[in-house]
Amino acid sequence: MSNPQVTLRRTDDYTPGKPKLKLVQEVLALPLAPTAVLIKVHAVALNYRDSNIANGGNPWPVIPNGILGNDAAGEVIAVGDKVKTFTVGDRAGPITDTENITGREVKRSWLAADEDGVMADHIIFDGDVLCKLPDYLDWIEAAMIPCAGVTAWSALKGMSIGQTVLIQDYV
Repeated sequence: MSNPQVTLRRTDDYTPGKPKLKLVQEVLALPLAPTAVLIKVHAVALNYRDSNIANGGNPWPVIPNGILGNDAAGEVIAVGDKVKTFTVGDRAGPITDTENITGREVKRSWLAADEDGVMADHIIFDGDVLCKLPDYLDWIEAAMIPCAGVTAWSALKGMSIGQTVLIQDYV
């Protein structure tokens, strides 16, 4: 598959304790790696963790001047020649913990901490760390699934029929 010419715009250069974001533009290195997927980002969601990282208050180490952000939703615009699970036009978002695919792994790797996050107009991830996003959600709703949505889903682990769950709405 041919790869489009893409100029990446992303956030960079933040100073701990003094939030400062600089817009960086660079041409993406193409062609894509065989298992890579290029996504045009349509929406991102911000989490409390994102502000902690930008302010230098994250309790765990982060890569210096890494791209912030965990949650994104976008459209696949190119795939590497070995990618079988995604095609151009699919809706996709990255998994926040890219080492925790099955739930049985012992190693962890977090977006915006151990590797670049999603606050860019285009992102490239290995196809194995992406999830397909449902068509019935708009881009903003879909952007909340990778971290915030999975966090809510994980909170239900261990629940069984007959137990009570509190669902609090913001409206």
